[in-house]
Amino acid sequence: MKNWNKTGKIKAVILGLLALPNLLIPIGATGKFELVMILMPLFFGSIAIPLIAKFNGAVLGREIIKPTWNDNPLMLYRPLSFFHFGAFFFITVGLSLLLGSAIKFQTLSFFALPVISFGLGILIGIWLTLKWTKSI
Repeated sequence: MKNWNKTGKIKAVILGLLALPNLLIPIGATGKFELVMILMPLFFGSIAIPLIAKFNGAVLGREIIKPTWNDNPLMLYRPLSFFHFGAFFFITVGLSLLLGSAIKFQTLSFFALPVISFGLGILIGIWLTLKWTKSI
């Protein structure tokens, strides 16, 4: 945290504010648990991000470099910064929903698991993109 710039601190505050409603008023979504509902967002994020980034780099000429927390996610010439913030958004919202439903309803919210899975899939997709473009 001591190495964060102004952008990194703003992003942390935004994620904290977006996680707060899920902690205080979680969605009581319980239901039938299917593993496909969790694995499909993981698979989609892992495959879609390298394809989108490759298109952005090859066709549109945008930079494919390793994102950091201090990067502005709205910079159009670095598409991985946007996906990086999006991944942390999904993971934060999913974990806060999981924790909020565990506290309020004493049960596991199956709606939160695909959200977390999609965030992890995006992070895997970023890693695969950097491996694919040899930008690590």
